[in-house]
Amino acid sequence: MLFLRRHEILALHIQLIKRFGGHAYLRDEGAIESALAAPIQRVVHEDVRLSVCAATYAYHLTHAQAFVDGNKRVAAAATELFLEMNGMRFVATDEDIIDLFLRIATGDLTRDAVEQCFQRWVVSDGKIANGG
Repeated sequence: MLFLRRHEILALHIQLIKRFGGHAYLRDEGAIESALAAPIQRVVHEDVRLSVCAATYAYHLTHAQAFVDGNKRVAAAATELFLEMNGMRFVATDEDIIDLFLRIATGDLTRDAVEQCFQRWVVSDGKIANGG
């Protein structure tokens, strides 16, 4: 399994700010490091599936609030990049994905609920991504 690195998240953030506007300032270095470590820790200690790692990125990057602007956007883009790096993709609609990240940000969804969505929405070659 390939994991995201700090420089990839920072580059995504800058691209998204250029495209959609906002301030390209990192607010909390420790928050981004913690969010990036969460999926790795889950693999090491819980032996979780790829879809669970993707959900962990989505949840923790959204909640980290590591940037001044664009936290939900960077979390969504980073999650999609992680899936692509590992040969997977979302089958959810854009509206479903937007709603999911808004609900994560407002605290309406637990990490377990996000994982359940991802188990339905993450596919490879047309199959639900239950394997690692």
